[in-house]
Amino acid sequence: MKMQKLGGYSAIASICLLVAVIAIAVPFAVRYGLNQPNAGLDPAKVAAAYSGAPMTVWAASILEFLGSIFGILVVLALYERMQAKAPYLMRLLVIAASISCALTILGIMMGIRCMASMAGDADISIYKPFLVMQSGLSAASNNVSGWVALLLGAAALSTRALPRFIGWVFLILGILGVIGFTFPNLQGATGLVVLIVAGLFYAVSTIWLGVVLLRSQEAAPAKTMAAQAG
Repeated sequence: MKMQKLGGYSAIASICLLVAVIAIAVPFAVRYGLNQPNAGLDPAKVAAAYSGAPMTVWAASILEFLGSIFGILVVLALYERMQAKAPYLMRLLVIAASISCALTILGIMMGIRCMASMAGDADISIYKPFLVMQSGLSAASNNVSGWVALLLGAAALSTRALPRFIGWVFLILGILGVIGFTFPNLQGATGLVVLIVAGLFYAVSTIWLGVVLLRSQEAAPAKTMAAQAG
């Protein structure tokens, strides 16, 4: 299977996984009060959530793990598509995506081990520093993901290898992701609206990107046949 075709399928699959994670995580967080500000830093709430529904945590973690792998495949497909016109940007994109994937997987593994240990420990207060460290790791992963989106958008706009809508969406989302840690967390209805709008633009752009990568594979054989006929 060609890399761009694999990347196209991976882009579409990543959105399907994202929807599945949201469908699992949102009711779970509401049920155990983890949707409240800084609730993830409360050892009692985290331990209770894992003890109450360990398979839910495992399912969401596995889907997130697969999503990070699909993300790497998309970036490799884009590298193949745009490396000739933007070699340095694409190398930086691959490096940033690799770091983001590594941080995501590390955070998943650490989180699972931490929650499993907390569920069987009598004194869970000692896990508070660990949860703070894990929160910082998650913030770092999100920041690097912002750089991935920013570099992707910049490369798409400079090479014109992708529709400009996709390039601008990823560029803007990337800038917001990179500087997001400098702003206080949005709460309430405002934060929810911003998250929904950003998520919708990201989902539409990623699915469109997947379609573009798949169509490029369909167009290549047609050009080859035309050249042979000529």
